[in-house]
Amino acid sequence: MKKTIIDIYKEKIFLEDGEDALHLAGVIRRYGKEGWTKNKISEALGMINPKLRSLSEVNDISGRTNGIIAMIKDPKNYLPMDEITIKLAEIEGISTKDYATFMAGWKKFLKDNSAYFDDFLDLYLVFAFKGNYNDNGIIEDLVKMTQNVDFLSLDMATFNTFREIYNSLLPSDKKFVADSIRDPYVRGALTKNAKALLIVDGSNIAMVGSPYPDLNNIFLSFRLIGKMHETPWPFKIIFDENFEYNLRGTQRRIFEERFQKHSDVKFHSPADELIIEIAKSTNSWILSNDRYHDYPKINAIFLRFDGKKVWKD
Repeated sequence: MKKTIIDIYKEKIFLEDGEDALHLAGVIRRYGKEGWTKNKISEALGMINPKLRSLSEVNDISGRTNGIIAMIKDPKNYLPMDEITIKLAEIEGISTKDYATFMAGWKKFLKDNSAYFDDFLDLYLVFAFKGNYNDNGIIEDLVKMTQNVDFLSLDMATFNTFREIYNSLLPSDKKFVADSIRDPYVRGALTKNAKALLIVDGSNIAMVGSPYPDLNNIFLSFRLIGKMHETPWPFKIIFDENFEYNLRGTQRRIFEERFQKHSDVKFHSPADELIIEIAKSTNSWILSNDRYHDYPKINAIFLRFDGKKVWKD
């Protein structure tokens, strides 16, 4: 007796990588739930096969590759017309004389077999899957991406890539990835983002509890903010222009190496002016013990720091 597609499908589910393929289809659907970007398409292609990742960089994509991208974006209405699906069409008796006829036959097949396939992504991956993907691979990549990053080295590209993939994971996997991030502020920004800019009054915070500025106050305050229910990110740290001249010993070297040339560290005298100016034009949280009584009231969330804890005022 000649095997049908469903017969072959059942064999693949139980004897090969079918379960993994269906799980991957679910991951890709969740990944694109909020919409597809060029970067997301690249990541999804890489999940299917790392060799396909670069196809997202090609502007004029045709044939099989175009079909795969179309399927990723709209898996209920598109299926690649390639060697795999043409062979399956022959088994199912679906015409391949042109793409419109080909898709009409497959849409009827999908409707008739909805108990097995949610969409064409399920069908395609079950039959094309070669075990290139596994959850652990993606999770390992995310862990490597952020495990040793601190708040001064977290960049927007890493943030955006991490968030897109992280949001597609199952809750248990999200927890594992989040727990692996060592810097509390980075962990909070990536997993509990408040969608607000954090503006730090660097000179003010550095002076808390000490007659001389202490950069450890800034490092500690960032760690504490990362442990809050929500974590604002990105950030800007504003120092008075003469701040570095008040630093002593290794503090000055740390400042020069980590802060002075950082793109999100600014210098202005008085620092308050620039802090208020930035806060006027964006949704902001301000970390400072200053009350800014000399400036018009602004709509921002204020955080205070006493050397041991951070809280909303």
